[in-house]
Amino acid sequence: MKLIPLIAACLFLPTTLSGQDLEVWFVDVGQGDCTLLRSPTGETFLFDGGDTGEGAATVVPLLQSLGISHLDWVSASHYHADHIGGLDEVWNYGIRTTTCLDRGDDSPPGTWAFSDYRNAYSSVRQTIQPGQVINLGGGVSLTCLCVKGELADGSSVDISQSSQWENSASIAWKVEFGDFDMWIGGDLTGGGNGTAYVEQQVAPLCGDVDVYQVNHHGSYTSSSTALVTALQPEFAIIPCGSANPYGYPKQGIIDRLNYAGRAIPVWSPTEGTGAKSFVDTRGTIHLSTDGNAYTVTAADQRVFSALCDEAINPGVGVGDVVTAEFLADPQRTTDSLGEWIEITGTPSQGAVCIDGLQIFDGNGGYFSLGTPFLLEQSEELLFAADGISARNGGTKPILVWPEGQISLGNTSGEIRLARSGSYLDEVFYDSTWPSGNGISAERIDLLDSGTKSNFSAGQSPFGQGDLGTPGIDNDADNTAWGSDSKIEIIVSPSLGGQLVMDWFAPGESGKTYQGWICLDTVPGIDVGGFHIPGNLDAGFTKTRSLPGFSGFFPTSEVKRVSTAIPNNPSWFGMLVHVLFVTYQGSGPSLQIRTLASPVPMLLL
Repeated sequence: MKLIPLIAACLFLPTTLSGQDLEVWFVDVGQGDCTLLRSPTGETFLFDGGDTGEGAATVVPLLQSLGISHLDWVSASHYHADHIGGLDEVWNYGIRTTTCLDRGDDSPPGTWAFSDYRNAYSSVRQTIQPGQVINLGGGVSLTCLCVKGELADGSSVDISQSSQWENSASIAWKVEFGDFDMWIGGDLTGGGNGTAYVEQQVAPLCGDVDVYQVNHHGSYTSSSTALVTALQPEFAIIPCGSANPYGYPKQGIIDRLNYAGRAIPVWSPTEGTGAKSFVDTRGTIHLSTDGNAYTVTAADQRVFSALCDEAINPGVGVGDVVTAEFLADPQRTTDSLGEWIEITGTPSQGAVCIDGLQIFDGNGGYFSLGTPFLLEQSEELLFAADGISARNGGTKPILVWPEGQISLGNTSGEIRLARSGSYLDEVFYDSTWPSGNGISAERIDLLDSGTKSNFSAGQSPFGQGDLGTPGIDNDADNTAWGSDSKIEIIVSPSLGGQLVMDWFAPGESGKTYQGWICLDTVPGIDVGGFHIPGNLDAGFTKTRSLPGFSGFFPTSEVKRVSTAIPNNPSWFGMLVHVLFVTYQGSGPSLQIRTLASPVPMLLL
């Protein structure tokens, strides 16, 4: 029997309703800026729209793909074309907005981009006031921290002599949802190159955030020491264009955000113009948060999760994380670009938070994580010397260690993981190890020691041809985790409400999965000699298009699945079961890999 395309569930109809998360898209509009927010209740906020042409080419298709035909809020950070040039195209396409917020018509530029923007949004434009708060629904709020140098606390910064008056006049917002905080501020200036030092005075009004969308594309005019020190972000996004003529992002700005004492992931939708210590995600970046933790997904599907910095952090201890694989001597590129270290979570249950984890190279070099990354059991996290795939040998790291901070010896060396002065894992390697030029060393049993006998030479070509499995399960992995796939109900099903579940599948990152809800588990079905306690009943056949119930399991090895439940009184008290499998192959060669035990639920 062929399992594909068994998608979905008894009695539950497909839905386009938002889940319980705030979602943010940092849109790849090249050398420009555009950020889209959607609250848990579905309200939308579009901040800037990229340069002329990007509205039609990029922003509108994204909105269409998300089923967004109307925007609740639009805001223009300032009036440069690379921020507002695409907004009139969104309006003219028919995606209108209820309210458009900007700084008004004080000192407007005489550009076609501004004229087109003003004409398109004339009927809904309002002048933003410093301190104004937008309720985006579902507990999400945005506070205007500054506009035209006027601050939310009633004070002001004189921007009249700024060398970049338009940038200094930018609107900056603080986004808040539970413990999650984010800064978005257009091209706001921080004193560099003769600009007004607006950042210094507005930074204390914002305070600590989890996510910083970097001001002015990573220019030296912005991201001042005062701002970065006040914000202390755990994740930063730099919107800039590939091979842009301005040299963005600037290396000094990246180094200010990502340094040995506090290394964080700095991502950009493009490779910029040659700087190091950041990750090129090759397109739009998506973030989702429940207000306690957040998950970030790149266009190429690399992903990580982290706790909000105000959330309770249990900390990482011995037995919670190990060095799973490393490449000390790349062949396809230089050591300074191609070295990488992969760590894996090994907690006995739940997820471990590795904030403050230190990685030592044995030669005096180290970096300390400033991001409270969450690692499930068997989940990988890849750190590398460079984040541009075209020059680092083809790896796709989550974090680039600060430039020049650590270096792995080609034939011998060590990798130590530590926190608060205690070593959590140690690997000492030499020329006799199963690795070499262009070949990684893979840990065989992730629950065993870091000795030579527990490592194997990488076999699979990756990227530009070196051998190894960076960021995915090791070929040699034979770890007996002692835990199977499982289902955890987050929101119990109720008529007219939502069913929200987390599906856990340790070790199944990238594997195909399929789930469904059925009325009973008997007699079940048999696939490839494997018995699945779940039926293909009438409810299943009616709802095979339910989104999220099939695909490829994410790198985090946990999949959040949700669906609306129709308010049908005849279903009250009905018992249903949810289950999912991971598998490989198809047709006669299909093989079940793991099965999550069916979870019974009453519809109430």
